[in-house]
Amino acid sequence: MPDHLAGKGAEYPASSPIGQALPDIFAKLDRWRQDFGSPLLIAVSGGGDSMALCRMASLWAKASGASVHAVSIDHGLRPGSADEAAQAIAWARALGLPGEVVRLDDRPAQGGLQAWARQARYQALASVARRVGTKLILIGHTWDDQVETICWRLARQSGLDGLAGIAELAINPFAPLEAPNLLGRPLLGLKRAELRAWLLREGQGWLEDESNQNLDFARIRTRKLVGEMAAQEVDLERFIRLAATADALRKAQEQATLDLLKRSTLSPSPAGWHLDAATFLAAEPVFAERALGWLIYSLTQADHPPEADKLGRLRAGLLANPTQRRTLGGVVVARKGDALLLMPAPPRRGQIACLRPTAQSLWARLFAVSRQPHEFVTQ
Repeated sequence: MPDHLAGKGAEYPASSPIGQALPDIFAKLDRWRQDFGSPLLIAVSGGGDSMALCRMASLWAKASGASVHAVSIDHGLRPGSADEAAQAIAWARALGLPGEVVRLDDRPAQGGLQAWARQARYQALASVARRVGTKLILIGHTWDDQVETICWRLARQSGLDGLAGIAELAINPFAPLEAPNLLGRPLLGLKRAELRAWLLREGQGWLEDESNQNLDFARIRTRKLVGEMAAQEVDLERFIRLAATADALRKAQEQATLDLLKRSTLSPSPAGWHLDAATFLAAEPVFAERALGWLIYSLTQADHPPEADKLGRLRAGLLANPTQRRTLGGVVVARKGDALLLMPAPPRRGQIACLRPTAQSLWARLFAVSRQPHEFVTQ
C-alpha cells in the first residue's frame, strides 16, 4: 500500500461510511492518476456533493503530492449565480486547490435551458481540461444520483445500457474529437446524507441549489419519487443490485463487440471508419448494432448513441439493400465493394462543417465511447 494510503481514514471512525470509503477513494484516485496523468480537474458547484468530493480530493492531493485543479461553472441562469460560483472556488482554494470560475454567456433566448446548461457545462469543462492538460474530470455524483438515474431510465423503458446506471468512468460527450476526455465519479458508493454529515463534522460549508425544489424539472420529480419510495421503506438497494447485474451483462456485450470490430479489421479511413462488411454484418445482431452505435457516436458530438430500434433498422437495411447509402445520427453508412464505410454526413444548409477527425482522435474517442479508458489514453 502506498505510504499516503496507510492509515487514511483513521482520523474518522472506522465504522463510519466516510472512514470506510476514504482508503478506497484514495486508491481509486491513485489508479486514475497513474492511468491518465496529472493534474486532475474537479468540477465544483458548491453543493454538498461537490464540496465533499473537493475536500476528499484536497486530502488526497496533499497526501500523494498530486495536482488537482478546481473549476466552477456559472451558468448565469439566476441572480446570485456568480457569487455562488465564486464562493465554491474560494472554498476550493481554502482547501489548497487552485481554481477558476468559467462564466457561460450564450444561453438560448427561450426553451431548453436544462439541456443547454448540461451541454454548455461539459463543453466548458472540456475546454478547461484541454488548457490545463488533463484527460480526467472528477464529478461528484453519488449513490442517490445512481438510484434516481436507474428509476428515471426504468420509467423510460431503457435497455441494458440505461439500466446499468451511471458509469464510474465515462466519456465526456461534449469534448472535441481532437481532445477527448473522461468523467470520473469516485463517490457513487456514498449517499448524500453521509457526505453532508461528514461536511458538518468537518466544519465545511456548502450551498443549496433552489432549483432542486423545482418540480418543473423531470430530474427533480424523479428525486421526489425516490424520496417517497424511501419513506415507504422500499429497498432502494435493489436498484443498485439491478444496475450491477445490468452492468456485468453490458460489459460482456461490450467485450464481444470489441472482438467483432477486431475480426472486421476496423481501421480509420480518410473520412471516418472502414471495416469488412461481410464479417461485420454476419455477426449476431446485438453485437453488430452496438458496434454501429459506437462508431456513429465516435464520429459525432451527440449526447448518446442512436436508439437501439434505429440501429436495428439500420443493420436490417444494410442487409436488405447493400448498395443504398443510409444516414443515422449525422453519419453516412455506405457499402463500397467489400468494405463498410462510416463518415460524417455533409452539413445541412446553415450548419458549420465539422472538422475531419484524425486517426488518433478517432481511436481515442472510440475507446472512450466503448468504456476502454486505458486504450483511450494510449492511442
